[in-house]
Amino acid sequence: MSKPLYIIPGHGHGDPGAGGHGYSEATQVRKLAAEVKRLGGADVTVHDTSRNAYAQGDLNTINVPKGTMVLELHMDSGQASAKGAHVIIKSGFNADSFDNALAKALSSIFPGRSNIIVGRSDLANANRAAKRGINYRLAECGFISNEHDAKYFDSHLTEVATAILKAAGIKVKGAASAPAPSAPATPAPSTGGLSVDGWWGWGTTKALQAHLRCVADGEVWGQWSGNRRWLPNCAGGWKWGANPSGSPVIRALQSRLGATADGIAGRDTVSALQRRLGVYPDGVCGPKTVRALQAALNDGRL
Repeated sequence: MSKPLYIIPGHGHGDPGAGGHGYSEATQVRKLAAEVKRLGGADVTVHDTSRNAYAQGDLNTINVPKGTMVLELHMDSGQASAKGAHVIIKSGFNADSFDNALAKALSSIFPGRSNIIVGRSDLANANRAAKRGINYRLAECGFISNEHDAKYFDSHLTEVATAILKAAGIKVKGAASAPAPSAPATPAPSTGGLSVDGWWGWGTTKALQAHLRCVADGEVWGQWSGNRRWLPNCAGGWKWGANPSGSPVIRALQSRLGATADGIAGRDTVSALQRRLGVYPDGVCGPKTVRALQAALNDGRL
């Protein structure tokens, strides 16, 4: 009898993840999770797709039956030429039969990585799962920044989902073919790898951090909760509180803009950013402002 499979789609809850070729990572891995569930039936459970399991700490609290195989789905991002899939497990752990079969199956669909199973000690969810004895791994299902991987993923969801189920030892129960995938109607207006979607989440922060030569962890720490009304489209990775300490990336941005460099984003910082981006300076970091920022980061012209 096969063990149950628990799928966690990465990112979400305002964080689109990586982007490229008109696709966003959060959307794509949710489509894949739905296809795994469709084909796997009762043997597959999908985590609440409205949540961001990493940002909201869900691996600290979820309850799964003993022996359940937990798989977190992602897509990689890098240089346009980088391609291929791989599986990440907790550093120091030995790959089990599912890890090995999954890595072999996904890398045969998305070849290109020299190491198809990698141990990592710096991933929060892998560490959380290890502390609780949860059988966890993360799969990077190709590079969304690579045109072939991104388009093949979107047009072959059934093939990828079937490979995951077979690696898990779960019989495919759904129909053999899925509805044809819908190509993005309007590709994101991006000249780089960042989705221009109007939401400032981890991906946007990482791009800004890289541009400003800060540590690229995707986090904006130490922000005052009272300023959230001026930052409605700032979501994944933003940390709010009553006693703000400031964030290095906001401080670097403020210095670049000639604003007071206290590390706390507010109306004055947003207005200065809007003037730099050529957006009407109303002091509200809404979708128009974030899209202009994302486009500027893709063009390297902030």
